[in-house]
Amino acid sequence: MTSANVSTVEPVEASPTHICIAANFTIEPIEQVLGYWLDLLGIPADLQFAPYNQVFQQLLEGGMLRANRGGINLVGLDLDSWVMDGPFKDARAQLEKTVAEFLGVLRNAGAQGISGVVLLFPSKTDSAAPNEQDAALANTRSSILFECASIPGWSALALNTAASLYSVEETHDPFTDELAHIPFTEEMYAAAATVAARWIRSILTKPRKVIVLDCDNTLWHGICGEGPAYVTPPYRKLHEFMLRQRDEGVLLAIASKNNEADVMAVLDSADCALKLDHFTSWQINWEPKSENLRAISEELGLALNSFLFLDDSPYECLEVRNSCPEVLTLPLPEEPEKIPAFLEHQWAFDHPTATEEDRHRASMYAAERQRTDLSKRAPTREEFLASLRIQINITRATEAELLRVAQLTQRTTQFNLTGVQHTSQSLAARLSQSNSECSTVRVSDAFGDYGLVGAVVFDTVGDSLRVDTFLLSCRALGRGVEDRMMDDLKLWAMERGAESVVIPFVPTARNRPALDFLSRYCDAPSAAKAPFEVVLSASGGESEWRLTAVAVNPVEISSKSSATSTGATAEADRLTRIAQLQTSEKILNSIRARKIPRPETAQDYVKPQKELEKMLAVIWSDCLSIEPIGLQDNFLDFGGTSLIATRILARIHSECGVKLGLSEVFEYPTVQQIAAHISALTVHAPGATVTFFTRSSTSPTRTT
Repeated sequence: MTSANVSTVEPVEASPTHICIAANFTIEPIEQVLGYWLDLLGIPADLQFAPYNQVFQQLLEGGMLRANRGGINLVGLDLDSWVMDGPFKDARAQLEKTVAEFLGVLRNAGAQGISGVVLLFPSKTDSAAPNEQDAALANTRSSILFECASIPGWSALALNTAASLYSVEETHDPFTDELAHIPFTEEMYAAAATVAARWIRSILTKPRKVIVLDCDNTLWHGICGEGPAYVTPPYRKLHEFMLRQRDEGVLLAIASKNNEADVMAVLDSADCALKLDHFTSWQINWEPKSENLRAISEELGLALNSFLFLDDSPYECLEVRNSCPEVLTLPLPEEPEKIPAFLEHQWAFDHPTATEEDRHRASMYAAERQRTDLSKRAPTREEFLASLRIQINITRATEAELLRVAQLTQRTTQFNLTGVQHTSQSLAARLSQSNSECSTVRVSDAFGDYGLVGAVVFDTVGDSLRVDTFLLSCRALGRGVEDRMMDDLKLWAMERGAESVVIPFVPTARNRPALDFLSRYCDAPSAAKAPFEVVLSASGGESEWRLTAVAVNPVEISSKSSATSTGATAEADRLTRIAQLQTSEKILNSIRARKIPRPETAQDYVKPQKELEKMLAVIWSDCLSIEPIGLQDNFLDFGGTSLIATRILARIHSECGVKLGLSEVFEYPTVQQIAAHISALTVHAPGATVTFFTRSSTSPTRTT
């Protein structure tokens, strides 16, 4: 046996997530809102924007997006900009060619480990009675959505849905489009940034695997057993929402203080869309909710930090928060009519792309319950395993399976030898190397299909086969599958001319089962606290183990989310506040409220006097995020840029009905000067008036 000294390093703070953004239009207006959300979520990020209309160039070799392997990439598309001027019948062929080329470039980038999301902005031609161009753009949008789903590491989001969700009345702004090639309204950019932030959070945060629901005034209106229980429209929406969550792989459970027979009677009623069969576990009694959550956790074999608890009672929520602080506890709105909007705007329910295993998770747990019942009846473990009639299929991983393999690396904690976490794109990049391979493990038995439950990622290096990842889902553990995986590893080594198999092990708080398994193949201590690696002979039974030096636990390296680092209680409070911002207007007002005081070095504050000056000062303040703005404050001295100037001009146009050019903001850079300029414009137009709306009133004010 040989050993090496283990080096120790001080932990370092997580580096910012690199977010690169490219679009075929001016997308920079999303920066303020996206930065606001990332700051609120506690996600340190570095935002970089590509030059105007550089989507293809940035996805190709040498481009900014192509270089951002391991980071997050956002691609904004305005399909209207890909439609040439003139009759649409002449432009259709070019549109189809451009889209095909884009998807080809995107697929190539995905194969090289580049990941991200395509944001499909609404088309200005969307209408209730679509013409030929409307229909073609809608089909193009659907095609991009469909194709992106099959590209490793990429997905696409249709933002016409976001416009509806965040109550964006006008998506396009012809004025700013003509002024600075900014085709969308401030409200639309805010909605787009919000959807992007939700997507970023979903991929950086481990999703909750179990939603535990209360019953009375949560699943229905009323208290069963004490009177009628009604599934009114808001609660019906909740039922339908939870069924969609279940379809995406989330397990549903019940924790209710009730008589079980009363709850079962309501669930069995025709009004309930949710039935008992939709719940994987339930605890219906008069015990504290926290104890029932622990019972469900033990039954399912899932840690409480993977649970989300939903209850209408503030008292019950507080009890669970105090007793089970790792559970994400969310209070349901007291007013039933607010429930549907709460569900749609609660970011805790967002999930990345669901795998086939996700969609069948509930049925897999039902089958596992049958296996557990059988194990209790079987006289011996050997007879139990024999009666299962287990089938193991280990094959080379396909491109379509990489998402599931990546998911396993992020979720499997008990039987995971190295703790290395992957994304589908990092796997694709690794497997593009000639010496790297990945095999997947599928298991089935008399009770059904376990799905894809294990994976081995390895490299052939000289005369050895070196393992990167060796893991198996706990639901297949202890049934001979892990032994078959080890046997196949040795076989693969011999087929490739390797003499040994090198398997690293990094101990964590939860992977003791993996250590116990590996200890069967070598004399490594069963209570090892330091990383080591096992070297097995490919053709014989010889083995040795040796300590290895690692800087940081691989699981800690790959965990980018800081959204959960402050605990589930803080996360729940943050997500509850976020869920209240349900319109673009509320989001923008929340951002405008976060203004910084005027610099101490600024000139003396001069208060605006006239109505027009007061209104312009508010616009200046909102756009510059500084308060207060005085009559003689210079736009450039307070951080003014061309983009901010465009926002100011858009507000002036919207609230005053006056069109100004970019040069005029820089020519008249103070509130006093621009107010005088606007007044002068009205003087040169006899009888003209400036009509504007103050934000504190819905009544227009006119000035001549």
